[in-house]
Amino acid sequence: MCDGSLFDKLSQIGRTIRNNGRPWGGIQLIITGDFFQLPPVPDYDKDKSRDIKFAFEAATWSTSIDHTIGLTQVFRQRDPVFAQMLNDLRLGVITPESERAFKALSRPLNFKDGVETAQLYPTRNQVESSNTSRLNALSGKLMRFDAMDVGGPNTDPNTRDKLLANMMAPKSIDLKVNAQVMLIKNLDDSLVNGSLGKVIAFSDEKTFEMTSVESFDTEMDAAMNKAKQKLKAFSRDSDTSSSTGMKYPVVQFMGVDGTSRTILCQPEEWKVEQPNGEVIAKRTQLPLILAWALSIHKAQGQTLERVTVNLQRIFEKGQAYVALSRAPTQAGLQVIGFEKNKVMAHPRVVTFYNSLYSAEEATGKPSNAGDFVTNRLGRPAAAPKPAPVPAPKPKAAPRNAFMAMGSK
Repeated sequence: MCDGSLFDKLSQIGRTIRNNGRPWGGIQLIITGDFFQLPPVPDYDKDKSRDIKFAFEAATWSTSIDHTIGLTQVFRQRDPVFAQMLNDLRLGVITPESERAFKALSRPLNFKDGVETAQLYPTRNQVESSNTSRLNALSGKLMRFDAMDVGGPNTDPNTRDKLLANMMAPKSIDLKVNAQVMLIKNLDDSLVNGSLGKVIAFSDEKTFEMTSVESFDTEMDAAMNKAKQKLKAFSRDSDTSSSTGMKYPVVQFMGVDGTSRTILCQPEEWKVEQPNGEVIAKRTQLPLILAWALSIHKAQGQTLERVTVNLQRIFEKGQAYVALSRAPTQAGLQVIGFEKNKVMAHPRVVTFYNSLYSAEEATGKPSNAGDFVTNRLGRPAAAPKPAPVPAPKPKAAPRNAFMAMGSK
């Protein structure tokens, strides 16, 4: 999340680089985001008393953004009842009906394919403790995979290390057979960032031999044979593991369409580049993290088909909303410790969203999607505001917009 101070600094950088006094140096902006999610974290190292400053509170926001438009269509959840429950949660105003429905989701979830729900926790310590204990409880050999990190020839080492530390891929990951993992990169239409799976073996690409597995049932054996036959279709680097004999995890994933997919997971690249294409920092690592437990922060932006959310230690505004809205359906969601007083929306964010209008209002076109305020903010519809009509200019600056959208 970009905070207000960073927003102002970036605008100044744009003016300086382009030698142009207009906001952002005249660069056209289309900004998307949802301020109801986790707020920006202040730099307490520099100022212990510093308060949260949202991007819309930046000194240059009003001069940089011409339109603030609310996007209303929900993509992650298809069930309108569940979508409304999450909208109540987002606004921090829980109706008695939504409260009963969320508490009813405390029932246990059981799946027969061996892939459990991912547990979401508010703190990193809870996540690390849970994943470590579950991994240690597994029998078999531990396999460690270290990332290969590089920086550009002109990159300051401290800058490179900070960029690498913020990458989703871990510097090191320990795995065993039967470890639950999550894919952190899109591979194709059904294997996407957030797909849950289980390590069923370790193998090199050339042989795809299933090792470290004591026994297989008929269904698992069939999955392995199918994976061998389709190896070439899913290989990410045809030379690396073949030439070195390096063994990588064989993972059985549950796809977004409900079917299982078994692939050999090989290293992928994450990199940060300059506008000219020069690489500042690059990490090569398996596109996996342990996924018995995940932090709410790390899960932000992902879709989790099976997820258990523990809200007992919720401490930040927007945390409960971000966690629960990862689930596309109620059927794949378990909620532990739901309490109405843990659902919090930042009052300054609520005030900001009261000022948003629809795309139809911005363009002056009739709205056929319903009133934005009614659909998104849960209050009576107001009369549409006429779109602002800018005065003609010989060389008008690009029109900038902020598209406000929920995570659902």
